[in-house]
Amino acid sequence: MRSLHTLLFTLIASLTACKSVHLSVVDPADTLREFRQDIISSKNLSPVSLQAVRTAGLTQEDVLENGVDASVAKQFEQFADPVDKAYIESEVAIGRAQRIEKRQPEKAVALYLHAADMAFQGFFLKPCTNPVDMRCDSFKVFYDRSVRGIMSYLAQKKWNNSDIPHFETGLGRTFTLTVSGGANVENPSEYISIEPASSIGLEGLTNRYRRPGVGVSLVACRKRRDGDGLEEYLPRVGTCLPLTAVVRFPEGGCQGAECAAQFELINSVTTESYATPKGSLPLAADFTAPIAAVVDRTGMGDWDGLFDAIDGNEDLLKNTGFYTLEPYDVDKIPLITVHGLFSNPLTWLNVHNELMGDANIRRNYKVWHYLYPTNLPILENAKTFREKLNQLEAYLKAHQQNGAAPKGMVIIGHSMGGLLTRSTVVDSKPLMEYFLEDPKRISKLDDESANAVRSYIDFKPNSSVDRVIFVAVPHRGSSIADNWVGMIGRWLLSTPKTLMQKTAQVGRGARNILRPDLQTAFDGGQATSISGLSEKSPALQGLSKTSIDPGIPFHSIIGDQGLGNTPDSSDGVVAYHSSHVDGAQSELIVPADHTAHSHPQALLEIRRILRLHLEEAQKSVPPAKKRTQKQEK
Repeated sequence: MRSLHTLLFTLIASLTACKSVHLSVVDPADTLREFRQDIISSKNLSPVSLQAVRTAGLTQEDVLENGVDASVAKQFEQFADPVDKAYIESEVAIGRAQRIEKRQPEKAVALYLHAADMAFQGFFLKPCTNPVDMRCDSFKVFYDRSVRGIMSYLAQKKWNNSDIPHFETGLGRTFTLTVSGGANVENPSEYISIEPASSIGLEGLTNRYRRPGVGVSLVACRKRRDGDGLEEYLPRVGTCLPLTAVVRFPEGGCQGAECAAQFELINSVTTESYATPKGSLPLAADFTAPIAAVVDRTGMGDWDGLFDAIDGNEDLLKNTGFYTLEPYDVDKIPLITVHGLFSNPLTWLNVHNELMGDANIRRNYKVWHYLYPTNLPILENAKTFREKLNQLEAYLKAHQQNGAAPKGMVIIGHSMGGLLTRSTVVDSKPLMEYFLEDPKRISKLDDESANAVRSYIDFKPNSSVDRVIFVAVPHRGSSIADNWVGMIGRWLLSTPKTLMQKTAQVGRGARNILRPDLQTAFDGGQATSISGLSEKSPALQGLSKTSIDPGIPFHSIIGDQGLGNTPDSSDGVVAYHSSHVDGAQSELIVPADHTAHSHPQALLEIRRILRLHLEEAQKSVPPAKKRTQKQEK
């Protein structure tokens, strides 16, 4: 009898089209995921589009497999508000395009263009000024996915406009598409690789900095343009830049049977917003991925600085100098980093990333990294640094527009790099007096020997340096240079033979004018970089007697290993009494070891100092100019 009742109930339900309704308890997280679901994040249409499809008497499979013609699209318009219409048409077109882009690429591009147009119009719909309308958030997702599909097709055509056909949507509209060129637009054919930043995973950096906005964030790598003076200091492998891909449509969106669209690649560093007749939108960007990509292309490793020193790499002498990851921008303040012992510019990678993640700093500063062989005597490296800095200063002046003076430099020196930095902001007279029994006796040397001696110990503050930040710098040496660690280091250390022969020759020529107790200071291996960091080092003792130019503000960041025992503290390599310098505009103790420059508190301090410098530099008389005026008085 029960089975008869069940059969009867089923028959009645089928005849009356009745369905039983049941309630159940679900996880709110599942409901949220379903609500946020769309054709890009899953294989299914969003609830908004599914509802429209079903109301039109269709299924998801119908529209994804067969597409939507003009009559179906008209049905959508009957029950959808403007936001729903743009949302549904864009998502359904993307879903269909994703299914057919391999077998019908031109048809897929037509659908992507239609989806991008609808989504772009959606950005400016009045309801989308409401910050709680989640449908509007999806317009960026739909637009970006469409642009990615279009870009993939254009790359296969090698960006050649003559090979790009017209695209028929099946909705009564034909698109023309061109790869745009001209001012502020990059030529994609010049790039070796162009990848969506979202497809690149990163390790080894604390944060990944992105700017939310319209367009597809890209990592675009290309060769160095050797004929372009603005790219002279780029790595030999070239550079990787943050670009953004957009597709531009006519004002007011596509109207009528034909629509012309333009694909554009925009430099995300030099351009922050995407201007349209209806208003400007922030331009999407990923600033971290290109930095990591260009470093990866250089093949630099964490231990390169150590092995270069141990091996006495002669090639590193040829590579000594400044490097930057992006073409020179004359409107930005040069921000120079100088690494320490057994290191290379890679030590600044996280700092570089953190600084470029700050929009204000990114907008106003240009980072330059200095690479040098850390196995050489400090006075040798300091001399070369000053010479290379003079060359960079001349380069900046040569490329400045309209004869304007280049912006003053800010230098951040870590550890031994801070000693090189110090030599650019002091008057060396006390150093010369420390080394020479009578400075006037230099004139008794032949011209070649006299000039060679002066190049090491006779120099003035560089007028282009406006501010200095010292991080964990052994101004008065480090005891580690004299203990067993220093002994092992000196034993392992190798120096380039050609340079050491030259240095020894200078030392022999100057022996008769040196103080008697310093006449053997430069013999043999006594003048290596490690011995030069000793608290007994003549180079450091002489350099510590110099005073930093009072017209150049400087700052100190010092580690104490988290013990909080300053002034009896140490970062494990350099004691506080060696890192501290009287007259600093600010001094910050951070709970870090000798790698203090990478500590979060140090990074915040560097950012604070750079903002302060920017405020002062924007005043009528920059620090370097004030210093010159004081000297003239």
